[in-house]
Amino acid sequence: MRTFAAAALAVLAATALVPASPCAAATHRVDDSGTLPIESTALLRWRQTAPSSTRDDTLEGATAVAVRLNLAPWTDRDASLYLVFPQQDSAATRVRWTTQGRLLPGEISPGERVLVYRGPITSPVLEETLTLHIEADGNRLARVQQLDFHFEIDTD
Repeated sequence: MRTFAAAALAVLAATALVPASPCAAATHRVDDSGTLPIESTALLRWRQTAPSSTRDDTLEGATAVAVRLNLAPWTDRDASLYLVFPQQDSAATRVRWTTQGRLLPGEISPGERVLVYRGPITSPVLEETLTLHIEADGNRLARVQQLDFHFEIDTD
């Protein structure tokens, strides 16, 4: 689980469930308990600081996360890895990320599941750094909020 809090959108350490039996083709939650934020908070700032006729109430900020995924149960198998951002009661939020190349870059909103890797699992641990770019609707953000996401894997 990754946590963001906005207007001081905080990123907390990841915790997830260890997958059940990886033997059959199925979807499993990936153990990402080794994932840690590089920065403890992502402070959001107004995109537009001065009044104008094109009112933009978007808050935006950035932070980085050192992702560490335990893929040992799926080593030597083909799989698809997804970032999942469950639906939540929160301000309209969009998160874009860039990577160092081990995972695909992309963007996600609550209620979505986005492919970040497809291919053979050749190592028991996947390490990557995600630089997150966060946008939230400032009109709907009344307080600090937490936005959770996690990783899932589909096996053949």
